[in-house]
Amino acid sequence: MKSRERLLTALRHEEADRIPIDLGSTDVTGMNCLVYKGFRKLLNLPDKPIRPMVTSGSDPSLFTFYNMVAEVEREVLDILHIDVISINRTLEPTLSAKKLSKAFINGGWRIVEFGFKQWYWREWDLTIEIPDYIDVIEGEGRYIASLGGREHAIAPKKSFYFNSRRFSTPLKNAKDVNDIKDFNWDFYKISDIVLEDLKRRAEYLYKSTDYGLIYFRIGSIHAWPQDLRGWSQWLADLRLRRALAEAVLDHVMDVVMYNTRKIVDALGHYVQVLGLADDLGTEEIPQISVQVFRDIYKHRYEEIFTYIKKYSKAYTFLHSDGAIYPLIRELINTGLDILNPIQISARGMEAERLKKEFGEELTFWGGGVDTQHILPFRKEEEIVEHVKKLIKIFAPGGGYVFAPVHNIQPNTPPENIAAVFKTAYYYGKYPILDMESKVL
Repeated sequence: MKSRERLLTALRHEEADRIPIDLGSTDVTGMNCLVYKGFRKLLNLPDKPIRPMVTSGSDPSLFTFYNMVAEVEREVLDILHIDVISINRTLEPTLSAKKLSKAFINGGWRIVEFGFKQWYWREWDLTIEIPDYIDVIEGEGRYIASLGGREHAIAPKKSFYFNSRRFSTPLKNAKDVNDIKDFNWDFYKISDIVLEDLKRRAEYLYKSTDYGLIYFRIGSIHAWPQDLRGWSQWLADLRLRRALAEAVLDHVMDVVMYNTRKIVDALGHYVQVLGLADDLGTEEIPQISVQVFRDIYKHRYEEIFTYIKKYSKAYTFLHSDGAIYPLIRELINTGLDILNPIQISARGMEAERLKKEFGEELTFWGGGVDTQHILPFRKEEEIVEHVKKLIKIFAPGGGYVFAPVHNIQPNTPPENIAAVFKTAYYYGKYPILDMESKVL
């Protein structure tokens, strides 16, 4: 069975020949660049610069680059039997290694075609490939990523990530609806030039490969207001300043629906999954109550998901970390098909409970290995048993795409990572319950 067919079979809640496997189709199902370098060495692949993922679209923050999630090369995709890729790829398979994005150049923002240049992170002996319009400058105890002379992100020298100025809360001091209205919302709408480039990429991958295809980060309607207003301030807005919160969300939805309509029209024929990112949970409880979700967010999610389903055949995907069990039924009722990353260590997110209650309606994309408490610290044989147990819970009946619980972090032993994907491939073959007859 080909990868795209395998993915679609799982999304229809049917059993394929094996479970689909994902690593790196999104910037929340990948691997940090530093550990990826060590993983390549374990696979006996030649040492080479690592390229962090970079999204295209309306967001000029380069968040995925600063988050240092490695773009996975085709040779690694093949070794690990990966079934899903992003249409945003710049490595093979791809239409072009160059991409379009917004960049601050000569005193203003403009759409540019960019390639990559190398930068050496001395503290980690790590050479990475960065967009060629970014300059990384060494400062006092830190590195500064500069766009056109403007500080755009910083990283302490012994950090694993850059801290993007994306989180500079430009609406922190907004006092009334007029302050919200005057913000430059149009800046975040996807350009037709970028959209046409994405369409060409998607069409090429659809016609020339058998991979399942995803476009991730259409937008967010909870996390983005938190970026604009500040994390705790936005939560207070939802309870105490409802008129201001509604004004923010009306503008957010105008942008998100504009982008959704454009993206669905351009990509809906080619991609099998269209995804949003909206962290709704902490590790103990949801950030918001069920009632706040119903009053403020439910109809907005419904609008997004209804449009996607009406005008494309793509499945809807939402990334939300944390303890969101009380919200899952509500999300399903909005039209959500796929939930990620399934943070099984968070309160109330036990794998057995989720599969039993929601497994016939919701596809679980993730939950394959606990990257926070298990993967970095346990022995290989313990990792194998951990992964087998989760596959045995999630995989029966389809509705499951194997992926780690969010990104694999630095200081994770490469041998443990290899054990994860080897186990997923060999023990993820149907019938799942026949595990004892399968040998690694």
